Amino acid sequence: MFKKITQVIFFIIIVSLAALAQFSFISALPSFWRHFNLPLILLVFFLFFSGGRAAFGAALIAGFWLDILFFNFFGLQIISLFMTAWLAQRLASTWLTNRSLYSFLLLILAATLVYNFLTAFGLFLTAPDGARFFLVKESFWRGLAYQSAWSILVALLAFNLISALTRRFRPVFLEKGLGL
Repeated sequence: MFKKITQVIFFIIIVSLAALAQFSFISALPSFWRHFNLPLILLVFFLFFSGGRAAFGAALIAGFWLDILFFNFFGLQIISLFMTAWLAQRLASTWLTNRSLYSFLLLILAATLVYNFLTAFGLFLTAPDGARFFLVKESFWRGLAYQSAWSILVALLAFNLISALTRRFRPVFLEKGLGL
């Protein structure tokens, strides 16, 4: 019982620190570096390695902190992260069923795309001035490319590190012995 409570407290602290670091440090960096989305990367890591319950918990905790700190309407980050976790979980359970590097890369890339589209659409809907639609803005596409590059780079490094520590996950897509 004490071990489970300690794990939950540690989980809450890690996700909260990631969200606070995103707001206070990462978002203040220059353009390319600012697009590193630590809460989203953690969300996908928890989904892939721990399951949907941990990912939804991470979405709720990180979304809460980001909603409090960012100057958007309250609920945008929770909704975006929760919907991203839900869609990524559906993708992982239906199409990306093996635990390979390729599945992980596709999952983190899909989550990055979904999160950016949902957040940009929510900001567009609530913009007080008649802002241009986000799909025609060069800054949206540049930010999406930077964030996708960061996500894939972190996924490659972390998956290989975790693969080296455990034999549970393999960096190959096709299983041996299939005759392919």
